[in-house]
Amino acid sequence: MCSLPGPASPTLGSTLLGYEERLDMWKPSPLSSGLDTADKEALDGGLRYGEITAVAGANGTGKTLLAYQTIASHLIASEDGDVALIATTDPPLARLRDILLRRLDRQEWEPEFRQSGYVYRKEARTGDPSQDIQIRVTSMLERVRLSRVFDFSGVAEALGEFSARLDEGENQRRDTATRNDEGFQRVRAAANNQGNTEKNSPLSEANDETIKRSTAADLDAPIHLPASMIVIDHFANVVGPMMTKSQAQGHAMLTSCIRSLQHLTRRRNICTVIVNATVGMRRQSTQYLRKSDDQVSVFNSTLGKPALGKLFSYLIDTSIFLTILPRSKEDAESAYSVDRVDSGFTKVGVIEVLKDRKGNREGRWSSFVMAAGIELRSVQ
Repeated sequence: MCSLPGPASPTLGSTLLGYEERLDMWKPSPLSSGLDTADKEALDGGLRYGEITAVAGANGTGKTLLAYQTIASHLIASEDGDVALIATTDPPLARLRDILLRRLDRQEWEPEFRQSGYVYRKEARTGDPSQDIQIRVTSMLERVRLSRVFDFSGVAEALGEFSARLDEGENQRRDTATRNDEGFQRVRAAANNQGNTEKNSPLSEANDETIKRSTAADLDAPIHLPASMIVIDHFANVVGPMMTKSQAQGHAMLTSCIRSLQHLTRRRNICTVIVNATVGMRRQSTQYLRKSDDQVSVFNSTLGKPALGKLFSYLIDTSIFLTILPRSKEDAESAYSVDRVDSGFTKVGVIEVLKDRKGNREGRWSSFVMAAGIELRSVQ
């Protein structure tokens, strides 16, 4: 007759609290979206580490550009941090290279002021980026680990390989810390040299136990690893077919995958970005005049909502919605009026926070325009 294993040993709340405080202490600053106004007005500094952020939008709204801008921010801010880029379509790596070149070139030249007589003025950069910047960009791209996947199993496999790689790096650092840990011997030697303790005295034994406990606690504590980032591009491409085949099974597999990803993200302080699609984007001429019950945006003229349903929105930490809207009231009347003519009107992009589990960003938004396919600029 087989016996069932006993219950797991309970963990003290103080131990868990210390673990969380250690993680918070090592958590890097939020990643910039590449747009200062959006960071200030909508994102409270940018996308946070230790959270899963979903970026949804229709084609042409800038969701992939936003994801690549955050990758550039991560590579620039972290000298040895890796990026796991899991792509379900052909990834435009040349676009990421151009973004890095533009960001580094601007970082080098914008703060500099040139003296002309008695007046300091900014000089515009002319010519191609310097060779040093190109070398830096090449070095940064070597830290981007691309996985091209074609189905949901490929996504799970890529995440498993990245997690195993992080575990291997942690074990190596922990082994190094163990070999170099001579605190117990140093303290005992110092105490013996000073003659402050006697052999086998209660005070000496108490000190020994205290040092042993502190050393064990340090070895069991999370190891500080370089900041990492995970980007899953066009996630709906692999989840959608699975949902169509069997919705119940698809929901179960999606829940299991996102919960595992959430555990990895929080345990390693990873900035995880999932690029999602939208549904329900059919436009009616007078839609902007009324707000439907299932509308997620604060703007009446914004149609659609993030794909993958409510279950997916419950599993993530932050939901960002990108849309393209008319810039002014006159542009809106030209775009949505019943007797409108097919004349051009000015459009702007809108980045809106639909959900923020750990903050107060929900409902905040900012506008932007895209430039040359590699920049996000403020609306003037």
